[in-house]
Amino acid sequence: MRIRTFIATYLLFLAVLFSSVGIVSFYLNKTQINMLKDKCAGQFQTIVSSLDRDVAVTWGRNGLADADFFENVEMLIRGYAKYYLRHNISITMIDYRLSGSEPPPSEIAFYNNDGVYFILISGLLSEPFGYFLLDYRMDITESITEMRMIQNILLISMVAFSVIAAIGLYLVLTSIFRPLAVVAEASREISNGKFDERIPVNAKNELAQVAIDFNKMAEHVEHQIFLFAEEAENKQQFVDNFAHEMRTPLTAIYGYAEYMQKAPLEDGEVVEISERIMNRAGYLKDIANSLLELAMLRDYKPKIKEIQVQHLFDDIAQTLAEPIALAGINFIYNTNAYMIKGQEDLLKSLMLNLCHNAIKACPRNKGIISMEAKEECGGITLAITDDGCGIPKESLAKVTEPFYRVDKARNRKEGGTGLGLTLCKRIAEAHGAEMSIESGINVGTTVKIKYLQLHDNSEII
Repeated sequence: MRIRTFIATYLLFLAVLFSSVGIVSFYLNKTQINMLKDKCAGQFQTIVSSLDRDVAVTWGRNGLADADFFENVEMLIRGYAKYYLRHNISITMIDYRLSGSEPPPSEIAFYNNDGVYFILISGLLSEPFGYFLLDYRMDITESITEMRMIQNILLISMVAFSVIAAIGLYLVLTSIFRPLAVVAEASREISNGKFDERIPVNAKNELAQVAIDFNKMAEHVEHQIFLFAEEAENKQQFVDNFAHEMRTPLTAIYGYAEYMQKAPLEDGEVVEISERIMNRAGYLKDIANSLLELAMLRDYKPKIKEIQVQHLFDDIAQTLAEPIALAGINFIYNTNAYMIKGQEDLLKSLMLNLCHNAIKACPRNKGIISMEAKEECGGITLAITDDGCGIPKESLAKVTEPFYRVDKARNRKEGGTGLGLTLCKRIAEAHGAEMSIESGINVGTTVKIKYLQLHDNSEII
């Protein structure tokens, strides 16, 4: 593009330059010749006036019958011719009475005879000597040569200026198009997979703004590609984990079924193996239900209504009464908030999941779980705290990933699917809230649901 712009601009420049110089040269040439014609015409009139007087004097001295009149006139013309010849002017005079023909009209003309330039003027003397025709010819070759020399110098200067202008134009265009070249190079690098490529910006002009916008676009593209890669990795990890979770119970079910088919079993053994198959099938059913809930929560808009916090907590405590009693755990709850907004069944499911996790984490017959709601930062925060085994620091960022388990053996034994915290996070996000987890080994865990601003398009009923 730079070369094409240079060629087009330079050709346009040459066309304008040569046209201008041609017009100026033609004008100067014509003006010079006209000036010379005017000069010659003035000199011709001066010579004619002088000859009129001298011829009249000669005629008056000799009379009409004087045979020497014509000879004296010729001598007079030779004197004029000798004088003006020193000024490159040739003068001749013809007596048309002797030629027997009519004298031609007066004229002034420019002639070029094999490189010799001259101006010719012909005219009659005044009456009563109007039969004398005076020819005036001035050699202007020197003036024309000087003018041509000036034109040649102008042409050479123009060619030199054109070369200098070409170099200057190329340097200017190179400077102007350098940012575009950098943009093109950066685009090629990005197309080759180097998404962190950026353009250095050192100026403040339109092209610099192009570079700034390009960098913003590149950052956006890099961010989107990072998100796509992360999403693809998460999907692949989900598939891998899902396959791993499904394989163990399916293998067990297949093994038990094959054993029932091939081995002679008593009624008690059949019942026992059937229960084991049902337990594994129930585990698969729990995974399927959890996956359906996750799918339902994708882009889900909760049906928002006002919920009494105390009523919600009482309902959760009643639901947890049996498992808490079996575990011998002390469960306490309190609230200083009266009302929250949300979809009650989803919030109850979220809190129950967190409470079940807390029950599993607490030691038997001495654990403490607390559930509270309090107003802070212009919203309401729900919190579940336990004094259980805690979560390792390196696992905190992963516990909300599908099928992730800190202690895989213990969770499978207790029937966990590895999707509980994932569901909790999705429910919180659907309500415009943020779920945070604080934990320490043998210290306990606190999970907070911090309410943020409600979605504008939530349906309040």
